[in-house]
Amino acid sequence: MKKILLTLLSLVLLAGCQTKNNEQNTETTNKKIETVTVAFLPNEGSGTISTVDQMLIDELQKALGDDIKINGIVCDDYSAVTEAMLTGTAQIAWESGATFVATKMEDDAIIPLVTYGVDGDVKQASYPAFIATNKENAKDFEGKSKEEQYAQLIDKSFSFVSATSTSGRLVPTTTLFMEFGPEGNGKVQNKSQVFEKTTKDGGIFSEVQFGGNHPGSVQLIVENKVYAGAFCCKYGDDFMDDLYIIDEVDVPNGPLWVNSTYITQDMQDAIINHFTAMTPENSVENFFDDENGFFFESDGAGANRFVKIPEGFYDFLYEMYKD
Repeated sequence: MKKILLTLLSLVLLAGCQTKNNEQNTETTNKKIETVTVAFLPNEGSGTISTVDQMLIDELQKALGDDIKINGIVCDDYSAVTEAMLTGTAQIAWESGATFVATKMEDDAIIPLVTYGVDGDVKQASYPAFIATNKENAKDFEGKSKEEQYAQLIDKSFSFVSATSTSGRLVPTTTLFMEFGPEGNGKVQNKSQVFEKTTKDGGIFSEVQFGGNHPGSVQLIVENKVYAGAFCCKYGDDFMDDLYIIDEVDVPNGPLWVNSTYITQDMQDAIINHFTAMTPENSVENFFDDENGFFFESDGAGANRFVKIPEGFYDFLYEMYKD
């Protein structure tokens, strides 16, 4: 009897703690937020806020006004950014479209606000990820349909960038799985058959290599150490005379994203309105680099502009995380 009473008392106390926690969570949600924290990744190994990160903080300060204090924290890695955003340690993040999607799949309160594209064009708010072969193999692909070109890769060697690379592993794996998986020709049933297993184990490729980085994957292709491989962006520009591009996938640029449990609709609107109206002339000094453009990622001066993210913009990235 005594044991039963103790158990009941424990349950009452537990219920009381849960009620108190729920009340605190509701109070936190309803209470006007006074401090907002932005999560960043380390800049070249440094645990301090970089100059460009501080510029973003300053722009958010301008967007939300002086009644709210904007701080920044440096997280160890992408998973730490996810953890900070899920727990409310940070309420805004910039890092990685893939990180945003992975976090949103844990909590639907995570939402994207703006991304950036050339001249503010959402159709140009992306970067290219390539699947290529050595130019010597061009005859194997020329004049064939996309389906026939992909079929040419079966039982050949292939290089990815690294196991954790978004554009050099996750993106090509997803592209290949859409072609060879259940929604394609049904040759494989899971993504491990694309980037881990070889044809001996039921995979697509006779051999899978990792270049370690994008230039490394390019070199494996150029030097004929693999039949084909993946890389992104401009890493193959110097070797285009030696490469035959089999496919190019536009990967959405990363968003500025928030946890809407803490960042209210009015705050979201203020951020969107401020950033989409930004120009090199009205932004924080040097936020738009005169030579390279916004965030030092553009070819032309000030070519990149922020743009509101339309519905479905990150659908391809969600495909990356499906089993």
